[in-house]
Amino acid sequence: MTITIKPKEVEISGRFDVLVAGGGPAGIGAAVSAARGGASVMLLEKRGFLGGNITAAYVETCNWFLHGTSFSPYGLYAEIENAYRAEWGRSHDIREHAPHRFSSEYLKIFLDELMEREGVKVLFHSFVNDVVVEDGRIKALIIQTKNGPQALVSDIVIDATGDGDVAFAAGVPCKKGRDTDGYCQPGTLNFRIAGLDARYLAGHGDKLKEIGRQFEKDYLAGKTGLECRRKDLPFGRLTDGGLISYINYPCSYMIDPTSNTGLTRGEIECRRYIKQFYHYMRTHFPGFERIEIASIAPEIGFRDSRRIEGKYTLTHEDIEKGVVFADTVCVFPRMYDMLSPDGFMGGDGALSGMGYKGHIFVHIKDDDTRSFGVPYRCLLPVKTDNLLVAGRCISTTHVAESSVRAIYACMLTGQAAGTAAAIAVHSALMPEQVDAAVLRTELSRQGIITSP
Repeated sequence: MTITIKPKEVEISGRFDVLVAGGGPAGIGAAVSAARGGASVMLLEKRGFLGGNITAAYVETCNWFLHGTSFSPYGLYAEIENAYRAEWGRSHDIREHAPHRFSSEYLKIFLDELMEREGVKVLFHSFVNDVVVEDGRIKALIIQTKNGPQALVSDIVIDATGDGDVAFAAGVPCKKGRDTDGYCQPGTLNFRIAGLDARYLAGHGDKLKEIGRQFEKDYLAGKTGLECRRKDLPFGRLTDGGLISYINYPCSYMIDPTSNTGLTRGEIECRRYIKQFYHYMRTHFPGFERIEIASIAPEIGFRDSRRIEGKYTLTHEDIEKGVVFADTVCVFPRMYDMLSPDGFMGGDGALSGMGYKGHIFVHIKDDDTRSFGVPYRCLLPVKTDNLLVAGRCISTTHVAESSVRAIYACMLTGQAAGTAAAIAVHSALMPEQVDAAVLRTELSRQGIITSP
């Protein structure tokens, strides 16, 4: 059954050089870079704050995979992290030898102030509901507001939604998850606890890591009795006040991240797991006897969903060969991190499993300097001329996405997209017409590494 929605006139509420949909890491990189390039920019965000999964899903440890390696972040991400650290330090984290972690609450404030300084106009509570496409170009984005639908127009649109919502609405072909069954990585609903016993905090070493290692042994031995299929147990910041800023545990498998029924099932399922795990922690973890649930993340977070069909599709073979393309817009270290799409907890984490034999976890080993390039063509969707895509939904295979999905990588592709958009606006070009050599030169000037 279907129903016909009658055509209606929608007020155009704004005109800009560049519209960026999605205020996560990719959208932040795109909006700031486009504004610095002299374009007028509006950043649209469906929530009431910026930061994407960092703030909405409590993914505060953004660059854990670089910690203790020969790689360091660069570009706008490094600039933001350094400026944040200068103001907020270690976010009250007392864990020893830990990577830098944002406080999701402090970061919300920091990003508001960043956008104001950079001259980026921000519009919260603005879900992109539809697009108007004429002759292969996006004429307007339609956002849903409390006052009904409104239209925004621009020369260039950047889809940084993570789910490829704009590209999908514009008719760009997309893929999701594994080729055989479409299963994506699980959704996770992080949560915080407070009231950790101060006596537990005394002494040296990272006792949370010890707990995580013991939990995995107990899970694999079938001792936990917990319903959630998750054996690893990443913890976030630990404060003097007895707060753990996130517990990355409850996962919902085999749901569609772009389906509201799937999202509903995932949210409810994960909250059930949180309740079970809360009681488990109080009775099994020393020092946790008097904890309380301080908060549950505003929404379930996902690691992958739609991936656009672009002018080029990055593959894991490209990553393994360390290919640096003629139109490379950033270089990223070779690593893979894919949680099991179907919830199978066996397997050895090897790349050879390709996401069909449990998880993939290929980390950066000591003195490992292998890296690869992300080509500009992965940001250029087929069919829609004035659209760029940034973040985890760029054109890749499912396995390759498990590398470029990292928050730091998302901001890098966002920075490339925003820079390209500004060049296109000032040269009266479509994004595909931007000279890759000119783009790479400008990105290099910004501190982006475009060759090994």
